[in-house]
Amino acid sequence: MRRNKPKKQNHKEKKKSLPIRLNILFLAAFVIFTWIIVELGIKQIVQGDDYKNQANKQEQSEVSSAVPRGKIYDRNFNAIVTNKALNAITYTRSKSTTQEQRLKIAKKLSDMIKVDTKKVTERDKKDYWILTRPKEAKKLISSKERQQVEDKKISDDDLYQLQLKRITDKQLNELTDKDMQILAIKRQMDSGYALTPQYIKNEDVSAKEMAVVSEHLDELPGVDVTSDWEREYPYKNLLRSVLGSVSSSNEGLPSNLLDHYLSLGYSRNDRVGKSYLEYQYESLLQGQKAKVENITDSNGNVTGTKTVSEGKAGKDLVLTIDIDLQKEVEKIIEKNLKSAKARPSTQLLDRAFVVMMDPRNGEVLSMAGKQIKQENGKYKIDDYALGTMTSSYAMGSAVKGATVLTGLQTGAINLNTVFQDEPLYIGQDKNGKKSWTTLGPVNIQRALEQSSNVFMFKTAIALGKGEYKPHQALPIDTTAFDT
Repeated sequence: MRRNKPKKQNHKEKKKSLPIRLNILFLAAFVIFTWIIVELGIKQIVQGDDYKNQANKQEQSEVSSAVPRGKIYDRNFNAIVTNKALNAITYTRSKSTTQEQRLKIAKKLSDMIKVDTKKVTERDKKDYWILTRPKEAKKLISSKERQQVEDKKISDDDLYQLQLKRITDKQLNELTDKDMQILAIKRQMDSGYALTPQYIKNEDVSAKEMAVVSEHLDELPGVDVTSDWEREYPYKNLLRSVLGSVSSSNEGLPSNLLDHYLSLGYSRNDRVGKSYLEYQYESLLQGQKAKVENITDSNGNVTGTKTVSEGKAGKDLVLTIDIDLQKEVEKIIEKNLKSAKARPSTQLLDRAFVVMMDPRNGEVLSMAGKQIKQENGKYKIDDYALGTMTSSYAMGSAVKGATVLTGLQTGAINLNTVFQDEPLYIGQDKNGKKSWTTLGPVNIQRALEQSSNVFMFKTAIALGKGEYKPHQALPIDTTAFDT
C-alpha cells in the first residue's frame, strides 16, 4: 500500500496542471485575437484612406507618343529631308478634368508663355465668354426658357445654343489681349483626347519659356515640357513637290486619308505623310511610336506612368536621285525658260521638264520641272518636278520612234524599207496628208532624222494590211490597232 501513495499524488498533480495549461492557451488565443483586431483597426481606420487610394488605382491606359520621322537621302547619301528638333510644351487632359480646372491652368500658363491667337474662332470666343462671365451669360436666358428645359420641351444644348446666338459683338470685344492668350491656350488644351498629350506650343518656344514652365510644373497638373520635330529641307525647294508633305501636329490625320490610317492602327492626332514620297513610304518613315502606360485613379487622374516600349525613329529612305545633278538640271531649265519667254509668241509657254534615267537599270537620276509665271511685271519660277509624272501632253513627233519599232517588230517594214514621202490623198481629202515638206524617197534613218509624217502613215497602212491608192478609199484591218 505504501508503494501506491506516490502514484496517487502524481495523478492529483496532473489534474492541477491541466487548468493552468488551458488558461495559458486561452490567454494566448486572447492575445492573438486582440492583435488581429488591433491590426484590422489600424488598416481600416488609420491607413484606410491610403489602401482605398491604392485600390482605386486600377485603370491603366496605353498612350503612344511620336518619334522622329526617317530622313530622306539621295543616291550619294546627301540628306534631302531631315528633322529639326523643336522645344515643345504639352498638356495631357485627364478624364475628370473640368472646364474650370483647365481654365485655371490656362491662366497660369498665359503668364509664362506667349502663343499665337490667329486660330481662335468666333465660336471659341463665345464659349470662353460664357465660361468666364456666368452671371452675364445667365441673363441671356429667360426664366420661361429655363422652365422649358425643366419641362423637357428643349434640351440643355438648345439653351446653350440660344446663349451663343445672343452674345453681341460688343460683348465679344470685351475680351482683352490677355483673354485671347488664355483662350488660345485653353483651346489647345480642350482639343485632342483624354490621356493623350496635346501640344500647347511647339513653334518658337524660347529657352526662357521652357525654363519657367519647368519650374512650375507642380502647379500645372497635366502640363509637361518635351520636344517635337518638323521637316527641314537643306536644298530648299529642290525636288520639293515630289518629296511630298507631312501633316502638322494640329492637323493630325488628314480628313481625306482618315479611314485609311485608322485602319492601320494610327491615332487621330498622329502626324503622317500626306502626299507623294512621304505618303508612299509612310510605313518606313513613320517609325515605331513609344508606348507609355498611364495609371489613373477612379476619377481619371493620372497617378503614375510606366514605359511599355521604347520608340524607334523611322527608317531612312535612299533615293536613286543625284541631288547635285538635279541642281544643275534645274539651273539649265530656269535659264532656258527665262530666255525662251523673252522671245515673241511665247505666251503659251509656261513650263519645262527634264527626266534623266540610267539606261542600264531604269533608275531615275533627275526629274526636274519648272513653271514660270509673271507677277507684278516680273517672272517667278516655281518647282514643278511633280509635273514630270502628273502632266500630260500630246506626244507629237516623239511617237515616231515607237511607230517605227512597231513596224519592225511586226514585219510590216524592215531595215531596208524605203517609202516615197509625198502628199497622201485618201478618199475625198483634197488637202492631203503631208510632212513638213516633201522629202522624196526616205528610209528609216532619214524618216526619223527629218520627222517624216508620210513614212509613219505608210508604216501604219502596212500594219493594217491596206493598199494606198490616191483619191480612193483606204480599207484597213482594224485589228492592227490592238497591236
